[in-house]
Amino acid sequence: MRVRGALVAVGAVAAVSLLTGCADEMEGAMAETVSGSTSAALVCAADAKPVDLPEGFPAQAALPDGMVVTGVQARTQGRTVVTAVSPKPFAQTLEDMQHAYTTRGWTASEGEVEDRDAESNFDGNGLRGRWAIREIPDCTGNTSVSVLLGK
Repeated sequence: MRVRGALVAVGAVAAVSLLTGCADEMEGAMAETVSGSTSAALVCAADAKPVDLPEGFPAQAALPDGMVVTGVQARTQGRTVVTAVSPKPFAQTLEDMQHAYTTRGWTASEGEVEDRDAESNFDGNGLRGRWAIREIPDCTGNTSVSVLLGK
């Protein structure tokens, strides 16, 4: 079993904090929690309880339609981690994320796609970030989604 596949069981936020390929402070921001954050459990889309995005979260960074936001965590320096679940299979979720974060004023960089997970950095609109998606083995046809956004 691949180590990356095992990370899904730990949870979306923990998995994102261990991503490789992003060797700058954006990755470090994923490991910090600031008071007032809501944690996100790994859940299937049918069982997800949506939470609101923080006030002022840029519309250009909104997740693709149909994804359920399950957690929002504040990080240092005004950064935010949003966790969600997509009711779509990995391949469709990947296509949706690639489209969303290569349009709306974003430029993608430093990404990779594997069989059951993918990630990419992006920047634009005066911001930069990183998204990561993982197939959820216990939720057939669902995909976990995490997005870090900051300056």
